[in-house]
Amino acid sequence: MTPLFERLDQEEAVVRGELATLREKVAVAEERLAHLTITRETLLSLGGEDCVNQGDATQQATARPAAEPMPNGLASDPQPADAEVPAGGPASGGPLEWEVARERMLVLLAGAGRAMKVQDIASAIGEDVSATSKGRRVETTRSRLKRLAKDGRVTEGPTAWFTISPVGAGNERQEDPRG
Repeated sequence: MTPLFERLDQEEAVVRGELATLREKVAVAEERLAHLTITRETLLSLGGEDCVNQGDATQQATARPAAEPMPNGLASDPQPADAEVPAGGPASGGPLEWEVARERMLVLLAGAGRAMKVQDIASAIGEDVSATSKGRRVETTRSRLKRLAKDGRVTEGPTAWFTISPVGAGNERQEDPRG
């Protein structure tokens, strides 16, 4: 009986370590979210809505709605984040809208800190990956990730594995005169 308890103790220690790592990632993500919120408030106070509207539309879209999904998306149960999305979410049965899906994919990959498979990403952002969807939602997610890769926001490698691009990688790509 003792070896069994020793194995249980070891497994508990491993799981506790994983939980500590996840809690640390959530804390980092929440801190980043707080900084983004402060930045938004500062921009609005300096230039009002006109200043924000003149900025890059992709930066605006990713910063605004990320306040809700990030902490819930990184938690052990992503369902509450999906339940708060009234239109275009999983409850509608259809695919997520491009802006919603893009935001969720970027937030997920930024918080993960590692490469993720397309199917895992699709499931985590709330797309239907069940057998009834016949892989269509996974393929939709794959094409959206490829689009983000083309824009320099994410990186693919190996095939069907995506990770967030390093900071500034997208900007360097856009400024490259050869591109």
